[in-house]
Amino acid sequence: MSESRRAALVDRLRQLGPETFWTVMLGMVVLAIYFASIGACGPWDPWETHYGEVARNIVAREDPMDLWWRPGYGPQGKREGVFASKHALPFWCMALSFKVFGVGTGAADEMVRSPIPEIALRLPSMLAGFATLAALGWCVGRLVHWRAGVLTAAALATMPQFAILTRQAVTDMFFVGPVALAMVAWAMAWLEPERELKTVGKGWREVPMDRAWWVFFALFVVAAVVPLAVMHLHVVDADTIAKVTRWNRKKTATLADLHEVARTLWIYWGLIAVVLVRALRWRRRSQAWMGVVYIAGGLSLMGKGMIGPGIIGLLILMHMLVSGRLSLLWRGRCELAIGVVLFVVTCFPWHHAMAIFRGERWVNELIVVNNLARFASGEQDQAVGGFGFYLRTLGLAALPWSAVVPPALWAAMRAFRRRELEPGDGELAVDASGRPLDSARELHRLATLWFIVSFGLITYSVTKYYHYLVPCLPPLAALVGLWLHQLLPPPKPAKEDGQAEEAREVPAPSEGLGLPLGAVLAFALGGCAIAFMVVRECLEEPAWIAHLTTYLYTGMWRKGAAPVGRMIWCVAPFVVGLLLWIARQGRAAVAAMVLSGLLTTAWVIDDYLPATSENWSQRTAMRYVFDHAEKGDKLLSWWFYYRGETYFSKRRIWVSMEPNRKELREFVDDHRGKGSTFWVMTTVRHAERAPAHFPADLRPGIEVVYENFHYALMRVPVP
Repeated sequence: MSESRRAALVDRLRQLGPETFWTVMLGMVVLAIYFASIGACGPWDPWETHYGEVARNIVAREDPMDLWWRPGYGPQGKREGVFASKHALPFWCMALSFKVFGVGTGAADEMVRSPIPEIALRLPSMLAGFATLAALGWCVGRLVHWRAGVLTAAALATMPQFAILTRQAVTDMFFVGPVALAMVAWAMAWLEPERELKTVGKGWREVPMDRAWWVFFALFVVAAVVPLAVMHLHVVDADTIAKVTRWNRKKTATLADLHEVARTLWIYWGLIAVVLVRALRWRRRSQAWMGVVYIAGGLSLMGKGMIGPGIIGLLILMHMLVSGRLSLLWRGRCELAIGVVLFVVTCFPWHHAMAIFRGERWVNELIVVNNLARFASGEQDQAVGGFGFYLRTLGLAALPWSAVVPPALWAAMRAFRRRELEPGDGELAVDASGRPLDSARELHRLATLWFIVSFGLITYSVTKYYHYLVPCLPPLAALVGLWLHQLLPPPKPAKEDGQAEEAREVPAPSEGLGLPLGAVLAFALGGCAIAFMVVRECLEEPAWIAHLTTYLYTGMWRKGAAPVGRMIWCVAPFVVGLLLWIARQGRAAVAAMVLSGLLTTAWVIDDYLPATSENWSQRTAMRYVFDHAEKGDKLLSWWFYYRGETYFSKRRIWVSMEPNRKELREFVDDHRGKGSTFWVMTTVRHAERAPAHFPADLRPGIEVVYENFHYALMRVPVP
């Protein structure tokens, strides 16, 4: 770079305000950490590969409505068909990404040859995670101070469980993101002063022309109008009609069902028209943000299920009760009637269409088995636990920030104290709900309720998986970010053109530095103890980090994780930060803590995950098959069903979930005399037993050509 260009770049950096500079720097570092090793980690079994294959089938079958999964062919190759365990939004996003990147309909080996399939598969979840970071950080920065917003985003981005789930193609970010968006929109609707929307035109031609309204409208089009249009065009398409006609079904998925779906979808176009007419009459900013709340509720249901709108509704109700805003309901300020319609047009069309097309069995599996039953009764013996289950998990999921959860919660509890009026305060301004304006304190209270309610709800659920904790991380990050902000010196009022602006009030003096030395010492030493215990447990069971995003925790799934010794050096700066807090060095303490968070996340994402992925992904084994298989060879999944074999082979695989000797020998006999070689995927344990299940003349030639801690690939020549 020439001297002139370097000087110009330096000048531009100097011209940036501190909020822009630190936001850009944080964003660049986080993007570098998250993307650095995205292609080095093969898709993990069972969820990434399962969901990826469902998304690939949307592209291959050109069917965005009827989600589909089929293992392959053979004894259990047609064991499943309709995919009814999850809602559609994550798979629509993955399928769109596949389409954009040209993945899913190419050569047989395309899923193992380059990092493009991994990027296409994971990018939607990453975008949802980044959007969550941006929305939460922006909201905290607007209502409190830009510094608090940056620290909140930094804390959330560097929580290991949030980072891993953002980097993996699972459904959680499509649920957590909309929940966070709903709470951000609720805060923006009522914790700031009300104002009129900017409009253009006069009389009946007057329509909103305001940023808040355009945020609502853009989200409305993307979340409700576009999916409905795509689905409606699909069900009336001639190719779809011809395909359903060829099926010739008698009870469900018939041509009559398809025509009924097409007629039913017109109802939702009518509701969209009602929403649009009403939205054009909105004149207050709070109305636009409440519209975002209802759309976000619908998106959360489309992302993960009824837990999403359930959490949002419960959180808002609790906040109204605790903060004295319940009158917003009976005063009609919440736009409840049109809000219900917004929620319906966002999440009902696909469910309604599939209920008509696939019938009662589909409804029962999706709604009853995979939503209600999981909350009321345990799904698996390993997926249960008591109150301490998620407390223990939080230690690792939020490491290193879990070490400061006690002081952050203490500061949050202090936010519930009644504010003392100072002499000279005069008449207080009010927020949009009519209560005294105190945005920073009110946001602190809202984040506290958000964390407590979310944590209580997942703890109450009978089914307990580690990844169910992730909806608690955004509010926890907000609490941590606000606490870190209070450790720093009070911000100076902003100035523009030499004139001081009226700065938004922030808590002062610092809660963190204002504590007695004994309390600071107790919190700091307690944080050191928490960090020590979490690191010690990770050293004893390295697979614990991998378990944060899966549901298989026992047996062979406790083996094969990468060493975690380097975690000690990543967490060490955080301990230094706690000691600096004791020494009343707020800036240095915050810098050390943020550095520790970045180091920990970089190690987890770019060191631990790539090494561990070798045992949680079948990509290397499948790549070996495509490198060495010849024309006429067959790929088998024997005594094995972990989904990756289907995803990487694009369903070109013979599937036997049980060790059925008769069916295996029949398949062998069908290929004798053809010079074929069988490539058999199974577990390491089952590979040891496999020779006894093959015909005696094949046993001498059986060879294990690839093996990790979980899987084995066998080469079986068939004479």
